[in-house]
This record gives sequence, C-alpha cells and structure tokens, in this order.
Amino acid sequence: MPRPISRRRVLQAALAGSVLPAAGWSNAVRASTTADVIVIGAGLSGLHAASLLASEGARVTVLEAQRRLGGRLESFSDLPGAPEAGGDSILGGYGRVLSAARELGLELIDHAPRRGLSKPEIALGGKVIPRDRWPEDPQNLLPEGSKGEFPGRKFFEKTVRANSPLAKLEDWLRPESRELDRSVYEFLEGLGWSAATIAQNYETNIGRGTSAHDCSILTWFFRVAWDRRQRQLGTLAAKVKGGNQRLPEAMAARLPGDVLTGRRVMRITQSSTGVEVITDNGERHLAKEVVSALPVAPLRWVAFDPVLPPVLSQAIKVLPSMMITKIILQPEKNFWEDDGLDPAMWTDTALGDVRALRQFGDSTEITGLVARARGFVAQRLDRLGETAARELVVKEYEKLRPAAAGKLKAAAFKSWNMDPYAGGSWTEWRPGQLHSFLPAFSEDYGRLRFCGEHTAVSNRGMEAAMEAAERAAVATLLKL
Repeated sequence: MPRPISRRRVLQAALAGSVLPAAGWSNAVRASTTADVIVIGAGLSGLHAASLLASEGARVTVLEAQRRLGGRLESFSDLPGAPEAGGDSILGGYGRVLSAARELGLELIDHAPRRGLSKPEIALGGKVIPRDRWPEDPQNLLPEGSKGEFPGRKFFEKTVRANSPLAKLEDWLRPESRELDRSVYEFLEGLGWSAATIAQNYETNIGRGTSAHDCSILTWFFRVAWDRRQRQLGTLAAKVKGGNQRLPEAMAARLPGDVLTGRRVMRITQSSTGVEVITDNGERHLAKEVVSALPVAPLRWVAFDPVLPPVLSQAIKVLPSMMITKIILQPEKNFWEDDGLDPAMWTDTALGDVRALRQFGDSTEITGLVARARGFVAQRLDRLGETAARELVVKEYEKLRPAAAGKLKAAAFKSWNMDPYAGGSWTEWRPGQLHSFLPAFSEDYGRLRFCGEHTAVSNRGMEAAMEAAERAAVATLLKL
C-alpha cells in the first residue's frame, strides 16, 4: 500500500519564491480572490489536495458549486446512525483516509463485526424463494454445478477471482493487459454462461455499468485483486461517527484560506503567468495554478481556454458514471419477526438490492434498510421523480413482504445520476477506454491538473480520491 506523503517533506524548496497574484491579467479586473492555487471541488480529493498544498505554505482557494461540503460523501445525518448516501465503508487498506481521520480527531465505528449478520432473501418473479429451495427452483439460472450459490454479484465476483489472469494488482495497466479490456459479456460467454444466466446473475442488481455489454471485465479483474489486498491489510469496515461526510467537513474547517461554496466554475483561462477561474455568480478568481477535483460529468460544462487536448476532451465527453439511487426505509416495527424472514433482500424489482443497516457502534440493532438501485433500475426510479420513486419502492417491498404493510416509510432519497454536481457515482470504464483515457487524466495541461477517483491508478473509492489528490498536489508544488 502506498504510504501517505509527509506534509512537511514535499518539495519545500519549490516554494522558496514569494507568493503573488497572477500577473498576466489587466489591472481593470477586480479579482474576488487571489491565491497560489485554486482547487475546484470540496470533496475528499479536492480538500486533501488543498490541505497538502497549504501545509507546504501555498495560499489556496477552494471553490465548491454546492452549498454543502463533501462531494460524493453525503450522510443522512438526521436518521438513526447517519446512513450514507455515498461512500459507505473505510477499509483496512485506506491508509490515507485513516490517517486524515486520526489527525482530525474523528471517531471511527467498525462495522466489520456486524457484516454477515444478515442472510438476504432471494426474491424473483414476485415471490420470496426460500434459501433451501433455491437450488431446485425453476427460476435458478446459475450454471450447472453452481445451483447452490447465492445469485448475483457475490457469485459473479467468485467467478472473476477464479479466472482472473492478473498476477498482481498493478498488472491491470501494463500494456499487455490492453487485450483484456473487453466486455463482461464476452468474458462470461467464454466461460459457457448463457445469455439468460448473464442477464440474471450479472445484470440483476448490476455491480458496474448498465449491462454486461458496456462494462470492461478488466475493471473487475482490478476490483477483485484490490479487494484481496484490502483483506490482507485488515478486516476494518468503518465509518466516521455521525457520518462519513464529517471527514471532509473537518478537513475544510482546518484548512487556512477560503473555502467558498455556491460557486460553480464556468470557465478556466490560462495565460503565461497565471490562471483565471470564473464562477456562475460572475466572480473572478486568480492564481498561479489550478487543480480540478470535479467528477467527469460536471467537467463537461466547464469552458477551457486553451482547449484541452483531443484525447482528454473525448474522455470527458464519453466516459459514463455509475447510476445509483438509494432510498432509506425506516421500519416502524420489526415486521421481520412476524414473517420469520430476513429484512434484507436481493430482488429483480425496483427495490434492487435491499440491505439491513446496523449503524450504531455498540449494538446489532437494525437501524433501517437501504434499497440500492443501480444501472437501468436506478434510471427507472429517477425518471419517475423522487415522490413516485419513494412510493414505488415501499409498494414493491410490501408486495413481497406483506408483513411490512403499513410499517415502512421512505425516509430519505438520493439519486447520484440526477445530482447536477456529480452526474453519477464513480466513473465507469467501457471496454477499450481504460488504457486510452486513464493516462490522460494524470498529465499536466499547462497550469491545470486533475484529481479525483477517476484519475487514480492503485485504489478505489475514498482512498482513490486521496491517492489522486497527492499526485496532483506534488505536481502543482513543482510548478510553484
């Protein structure tokens, strides 16, 4: 695992010169702020980059389009246990995230001991199928010899692990791995899976992409190798007490300089001596360098002068983001004690994959349920609108579990696809895109560089955001 860089040893000599506003702009331009570096985006990646830069003496301005901090970390703080709309777990290999939480004095709650307490029910074709009858059920489309497996992602990932050609995690970006960058469908078809088996066991409650055709199996080879490394580094599955959003909020509170919310960046203009960033409220922010931590989708609405190189411009325009919609369900009573079934369910309905939440640190009490819809299922809910989507999810759950009738309410809703500041959850990679586009995000473009999970090469999730921030911060310090 890469070690976090020291905040005091990173290229201090690069900052020996005085800090001045960008000199290339007319004196008639009144800047709202002047700084050494403008960081765009107050999510985990942007704030980590800003913190590293500030720790080395750079003056930093952070611009955030939303009125809240955290980016794709968002917690439902008003619900029991503060369930997560975004990133759920801080894993044992999240060295950078754990280091930041410790430095900021944040308490972590380890949920790993409560993993596995739920045994989700299988619900297909409008009915719950008892686990002991699943192997013989006519709806079971698992391959022969595997009928006793739980369907969906767990079995799919087991299949990927057994057939991954990657010797180690880092191999996924080697030139020879380019030939592995094909679709999940091709991979599973090559193993003898039928189209019906692929549809049920990959595309029902899909893990990545919207279908087996538009997701790269190479990303899954990386995923299972990364998961294996996380397990080797520890069993931790933690969250910040009060919600993971407390982490970026604490980072911002400690950061010297301006953290300005409600500023959507519209234009980034570079000159030979500086950078001008214009926001939608007409403000002009000047600096020597700029770091963008925006997700891919919001980057499409930023004008760049000079324009970005063709390969990066194409990547920004065509890279999809994962569609995820979460609805938190709060039970008024423990109805599962009445029907004797687990409240968690794996379904082929608008509910998607329902999980039981145990968010209190000192109890195994179920604090709520989360219905997680992904891909086209999420898109279906989004097109209904929030009110109708909430109603449908409750209705579908009650239809499968009559004991829940009148005992559930949809307490919170989050569509990442419909969030204009995110445009989806994490960045997806379609077959053939990874080796063409990922390296482009790591380059310097004059005074501009990018960070965020979509630019990381060794990690996923929150740790990927932090990894990418370190690369961008070091590259920026070299320029100051």
